Amino acid sequence: MERNFYSEIIHSHFAEYPHMQLQDLYKLVYQGVMGSSHALTSSSAAEKWLQDELLVMGKSRIGEKLIEKLSSDILRVNLRPYVASGGDTVALLNGFIRTGREYSGSTDSFIPAWNKVAGFQSLFSISEMNLFIAHQEAADFPAVHHSNAYRKLYRPAYRVVAEKNLLLLKCTQCDMYGS
Repeated sequence: MERNFYSEIIHSHFAEYPHMQLQDLYKLVYQGVMGSSHALTSSSAAEKWLQDELLVMGKSRIGEKLIEKLSSDILRVNLRPYVASGGDTVALLNGFIRTGREYSGSTDSFIPAWNKVAGFQSLFSISEMNLFIAHQEAADFPAVHHSNAYRKLYRPAYRVVAEKNLLLLKCTQCDMYGS
């Protein structure tokens, strides 16, 4: 992925989520590189997780985007605007499951992506980022949850879906992501 592309994604997320913590940045890069396979234990568990989240997600935040790019081919589909626009949750579940089964990145591609992000972002110091990633590397680059601050302020509710699976979502508004 080109540096400018990473720059656009990161700056877009920093603007949308100005109180992001370092672990939220890690999660963003992680999902963009690794996809959603870490979150897919089984189809039935994914279905229950989605059903449970739909019950408690609440109303959309002002300006909450339907879709956010995480990489050149991975997206976050935000549940609140997706449901509000008439999106089919079964189709979303299928897109998420298909992405989890078909798409998996590697730690070999994660490190270069992290280093690119570290080189141009300005929210965190390089030493903070190096220390954080050293801890993650020692733990074999695990998936992480959003920070407490991020969860409290932004109430994240989304599914990670490969862009190629966007057509599965049967969402007329999804072709306008990025706007």
